[in-house]
Amino acid sequence: MNLVAAAGPWLYPLLAVAACLVLSIVRAAVIIAGLDGAPHPAGPPHVPVLAWGVLAVVVGLLGTVVGFGRLALGIREETAAIRVELTTMLDMVWAGATVVLTPVALGLCLFTLSILAWLLLQFMLGRRLR
Repeated sequence: MNLVAAAGPWLYPLLAVAACLVLSIVRAAVIIAGLDGAPHPAGPPHVPVLAWGVLAVVVGLLGTVVGFGRLALGIREETAAIRVELTTMLDMVWAGATVVLTPVALGLCLFTLSILAWLLLQFMLGRRLR
């Protein structure tokens, strides 16, 4: 299945959040690698990694809400015109379920990536400040 069709319009904000997440991971790693035993004056450089992960979950959940709306409108339009067979109704519901679940699944994957990156950066920071 085409990911753009499955995620709907929420794929693009999720891609933007993913790009910002990757950039914040790289930025934090560069800052941590440059530390010489003293903490960074602006505070821990890896905190934005978690913030972008949380934002990914929020965008994914918003995509789920929009997907439910699209599903409800699509089913209403299809069933209003004609009496739909059971297999057609099941196909519509399954297509709607993929639109509903894909954004939240992608958001949760990005959040998991941010947690893993944060833990790795925390470990790196601890080793550099010893």
